[in-house]
Amino acid sequence: MSELQLHETTVTVDIGGEEIAFTTGKLARQAHGAVTVRSGATVVLATAVGRSEAREGTDFFPLTVDIEEKMYAAGKIPGGFFKREGKASEKATLNARMVDRPIRPLWPKGFRNEVQIIGTVLSIDGEHSHDTLAINGASAALTISPLPFFGPVGAVRIGRIDGQIVVNPLMTQMDESELDLIVCGTMDAITMVEAGAREVSEDVMLQAFDAAHAAIKTLCQAQLDLRAKVGQPKWQDAGVESEVDSRYASRFDTLLGEHGLSGIALAEAEATVAELSGVTGNATEADMVRRVQVRAAIAAIGEKRRNAAVKSAVEAQFRDALRELSDAEQDSKELKSAKRSALYARIETELQLPFPSRVDGRLDSLARSYARSAADSVYKQIVREKIAIEKRRPDGRAADEIRPIATEVGVTPRTHGSGLFTRGQTQALTLVTLGTAKEEQRIDDLSLDTKKRYIHHYNFPPFSVGETGFMRGPKRRDIGHGALAERALVPVIPDAETFPYTMRVVSEILESNGSSSMASVCGSTMALMDAGVPITSPVAGIAMGLIKEGDNSIVLTDIQGAEDHLGDMDFKVAGTKDGITALQMDIKITGVSADLLRQALAQAREARLSILESMAKAISEPRTELSPYAPQVVTVKIDSDQIGLIIGKGGETIRGLEEEFDCKIDIEEDGFVRIYASSAAMGEGCRQRIEEMTRPISVGTVYRDRKVVKTAEFGAFVELRKGTDGLLHASRISPGVRVDSVDQVLTRGDIVTVEVTEVDTERGRVGLKLVSKTENGAEVSAEAIGVRYKEQFPNAGQGGGQRPPRDGDRSGSREPSGQRRRRSGGGHGRSE
Repeated sequence: MSELQLHETTVTVDIGGEEIAFTTGKLARQAHGAVTVRSGATVVLATAVGRSEAREGTDFFPLTVDIEEKMYAAGKIPGGFFKREGKASEKATLNARMVDRPIRPLWPKGFRNEVQIIGTVLSIDGEHSHDTLAINGASAALTISPLPFFGPVGAVRIGRIDGQIVVNPLMTQMDESELDLIVCGTMDAITMVEAGAREVSEDVMLQAFDAAHAAIKTLCQAQLDLRAKVGQPKWQDAGVESEVDSRYASRFDTLLGEHGLSGIALAEAEATVAELSGVTGNATEADMVRRVQVRAAIAAIGEKRRNAAVKSAVEAQFRDALRELSDAEQDSKELKSAKRSALYARIETELQLPFPSRVDGRLDSLARSYARSAADSVYKQIVREKIAIEKRRPDGRAADEIRPIATEVGVTPRTHGSGLFTRGQTQALTLVTLGTAKEEQRIDDLSLDTKKRYIHHYNFPPFSVGETGFMRGPKRRDIGHGALAERALVPVIPDAETFPYTMRVVSEILESNGSSSMASVCGSTMALMDAGVPITSPVAGIAMGLIKEGDNSIVLTDIQGAEDHLGDMDFKVAGTKDGITALQMDIKITGVSADLLRQALAQAREARLSILESMAKAISEPRTELSPYAPQVVTVKIDSDQIGLIIGKGGETIRGLEEEFDCKIDIEEDGFVRIYASSAAMGEGCRQRIEEMTRPISVGTVYRDRKVVKTAEFGAFVELRKGTDGLLHASRISPGVRVDSVDQVLTRGDIVTVEVTEVDTERGRVGLKLVSKTENGAEVSAEAIGVRYKEQFPNAGQGGGQRPPRDGDRSGSREPSGQRRRRSGGGHGRSE
């Protein structure tokens, strides 16, 4: 048996003082493209696989991206019963979205072949992040594959530490950074941005973009170098397509004229037979590549012929009608849909095509499908021209104008805080719930975070856009929008010392027509202030858009649905009056210039300040008091060696306190105790009890309403606090009176008030005297008890009641201490 040789090819590049290595040829060799990307001890395997032919009937690009975070990468065993990874974590889902967004626009128009990208995290060192490596790896895998990807793209993380821009900082440095920015782009321009920041200015953000793009160019060049060494021929080749088109163009046109759109299929079949003979035993890999390229070329030529033949006729005959339809963008959804359906029905009835297309007077199914597609294309072009060239937005607004806004707080009566933000046809209702520190979310993924106390969830039900749909948990979009809103607000959330609560914020999107994620930022800010969360500054968000037609372009403030769908950029900016806290940008074109980015940031700032003014009309600062339905926090500090006293054996003591005072108690290792109570009175009562339990017992201290836990002939044991009893000797029950048996005046379960008369720290014993006893809800003094005892037992304790106890013996008994200990069950005090 011969030894298998695995030949690997590596290209390295220096980014921010750290080496990044792209390697292929060793792992996952059956994938169309497979690259491992390594930085430090963090390694990600990225694979790309695609179908060489489009799936029949598909009218979209079926690209899927998955990030597999394997716990073995960090030397961890997954939690849970099964001890294996389940569905993707939220972090992995967000990473998958970040890989998808810069890659999705870079494919041939009309490409419908299924493509799957999988990024598997093989190793992670806690210093070098795997999210940007996954983006670079996916791009590299596509770049060396035969898939027709118009890349490569590069991705870097930018931080700002001590006022300096840092490219690809270590993850352990990010706690010191006021900026966490991920930038993706091509050799020519930036195409995607994802950022969280601590109120960073627009100028700093632009500086970060410049630094990022310089590094991105280096990463893209490294991928091109790798392609030059091991890249495969692409399935779509412009030279092959031109060659095939020159040979069969006339035949395509002839069969189109004779048989209509179905004739294109006949022409494709003829060309395929002529160009692709059967595979013989002498076929090579080059032959197979040629077959795929020719098939792709024939399919592309046919599709272009169909689209062009129908679109030219639709545009010539119905452009004016489609332009009129574009003026209906602000109609209700039902009216707009009715107008659209009526026009499309008219197109199907009246459209005259220069080739056979009708059966019994109706367009055949193929012609009808392409007619609708052509109408959509012409409509999109008309709307874009109206906005970019004529400067006319569908709803008549100016480029920098925001839709009307309504704000309200205290919308729901029993929640801890609520805010309703409505902007045009977009409405977000946000509800805040305050919880205890124990309710922090535990993070079980490959990130450095282990828990978080601010949690933001986003829900987008189908009724928000007037549709029906399945309600089966959050989708990737919901997770992404919730994470963006969370990132926007985290910089203004108070620390645990200032506000010791876990905060869960839920944004319910009740209506949507443009930028519901930014509406949720605004609604959440108001809800947090309504809940009394002392945020450092209100945060507002706005979505910007761009439409570029040739040399004409326009940056739009507060884009709505049509402008988002038909536009070239979705640029979301959130922040306070002092700076940006979150930013997300996606580009559908090859990129945008620095000038357009600068203009978009400037318009976004003006819009943000205007929205903050509108929000201030509903609530301008956090409420000074929490909702009466929110848990009330009371804090107390104890010595760390007293924690066990509060917890008790098996948690008995702390559970008893929580039940008695209707609260939850959280104890830190340093002895800091937080009490989350249903009311301020309950919290204060629990605090006082804990203070009493932990306060050193000293002579003269009075303990009220304590329970008798045991009686003996010589005295009664009174529980002063959990785990500690004191002895109320028979001679200390009433001044001048000695009872013969304590059972004559006290029984187990009686409630008494006692005063400490002696503390023996060496022997752990506490002596008490009776102050009063509670009987039928009233206090009876020790003197009154003595008078009553003498009346009941006139011959009792003759002479004995006046004898003081012996030194060191609070009981006054003449029994040896060993005998007393045996009778009392082992001493006068008990402690945990």
